[in-house]
Amino acid sequence: MRKTIALLGVGNMGSAVLSGLLDAGVFSPEHVILCDVLKDKCLPFLQRGCSYTASPADAVQKADAVLLAVKPQQLGDLFSEIKPYCAGRLILSIAAGVTIARICTALPGTSVIRIMPNTPLQVGCGVSAICRGENVPDDDYALAQRIFSASGTVISVKEEQINPITALTSSSIAYFARFIGDMCAWAKENGFSDDEETLRMVCASAIGASRLLLDTDFDPRTLERAVT
Repeated sequence: MRKTIALLGVGNMGSAVLSGLLDAGVFSPEHVILCDVLKDKCLPFLQRGCSYTASPADAVQKADAVLLAVKPQQLGDLFSEIKPYCAGRLILSIAAGVTIARICTALPGTSVIRIMPNTPLQVGCGVSAICRGENVPDDDYALAQRIFSASGTVISVKEEQINPITALTSSSIAYFARFIGDMCAWAKENGFSDDEETLRMVCASAIGASRLLLDTDFDPRTLERAVT
């Protein structure tokens, strides 16, 4: 059973994952080590009892699970620094485009699970696609599911599905935002002057349509015909 986790990178997504796992009690704060070049990002979590180090190698040595939450282009240097200390550890990676095979090659002797979360994770409504590497113990996989289900929905996938899943659940957030933004712009052109109220109205309609599809017998085409 993994008892301590190191979070390498405390940006928007890393912070969202961390908030979820702390709120759900997956790890207690005293068992969480944070590492980011900008310590200020970590302050809200340090106030909750997490610890901090500026050294990724130090963070990894103190933990038995590691969450890679840095930008993909930063991983090369990071791998070189932490490689001597990673054997036997669980590696959870949310780095887009970085395969399990690459991580296993860079960090031999580790259990690797790749996760593709989306930005609504930041408000507890995320969708996270999870795929496990070879020889990942069931306990480690269950832990990964607990961590990410604390901030939304978890879907188990094969690695070859990660790219299509990215379009469906991650890139699509931009499509929905553009659609909602265009509706709000149309409303403004047609006399709706309260931008905040309009945004709430449009978003509530989008949420209502989603709930109809999830909670009733409507499928998308049937709901479309019912409205039109």
